Amino acid sequence: MYIIYNPASGRQNMKKLLSVQQALAKHHVFPQLLITEYAGHATELARSVSGQEGVTVVAAGGDGTIAEVVSGLVGSRARLGLIPLGTANVLARELGIPAAPDTIAEILATSGGRILWPGCLYDTSGIRKIFVQMASVGFDACVVHNVNYSLKKRIGRYAYVFQMIHDLFFYDFSSVRMEIDGETCSATGAIVSKGCFYGGGYRITDCADPSEKGFVVILFEKGGIFSVLRYGHAILRNKLGDLPGVRVIRARQVKIMGSDSIPLQADGDTAGFAPVMIKDAEAPLLVASA
Repeated sequence: MYIIYNPASGRQNMKKLLSVQQALAKHHVFPQLLITEYAGHATELARSVSGQEGVTVVAAGGDGTIAEVVSGLVGSRARLGLIPLGTANVLARELGIPAAPDTIAEILATSGGRILWPGCLYDTSGIRKIFVQMASVGFDACVVHNVNYSLKKRIGRYAYVFQMIHDLFFYDFSSVRMEIDGETCSATGAIVSKGCFYGGGYRITDCADPSEKGFVVILFEKGGIFSVLRYGHAILRNKLGDLPGVRVIRARQVKIMGSDSIPLQADGDTAGFAPVMIKDAEAPLLVASA
């Protein structure tokens, strides 16, 4: 077993990581710790150990770190493990991974798990970015691109709230053209999700399954400040799909068109700009889960 740890997650999270390691020792499991040093390093580290027989590669960090590790494991027979240390930990919630170090260690020390089928964004040059939970275009992607990461390290998810309030008055809510399974449509924004949760514990759909191929696409057909406030309020109440102007559809692939001024985000991190094609990864992974 290897644990790939993102030290940018903070000193408090290092204490939790040590607690998980101590709990793993009770199961006679003594993983090697690999520490990331720069963006993309988690992918390189995961790829370097993924060919070992019966290996479990554990991502210790947030959803962005998990996505980097998964990017290095796709196509291998390595099992993915999770120690949720990030701001939102959406995938951990999706898979029922608890916060308690003893329980995390028990899950990691037990063989087996469940299937996780990641998604991929492909830009026009063919470069791909893996995501495990969701990708989006529109207002929330703009917020992710603009958020102050120094502030995020200090106050966590509330940094996004401050950025959202600021961007409400400057974002132009232009219509974005998309092609969903060959049918063209437009919306002011869209979430292309592998799972049911968004931004932490907020349920945006009941019909997604990260173990399956395909996506749930949530289209926001109305723009403007008041529409965003309604969407946000509905997300907080787990009622997003009930709003008029919100469409929820299943899809095998999604093409987001338009100019390179349209930002994208994936798993809470910036993911470049349009146009992109969104498809399933070439193979699923086994992930240790409750």
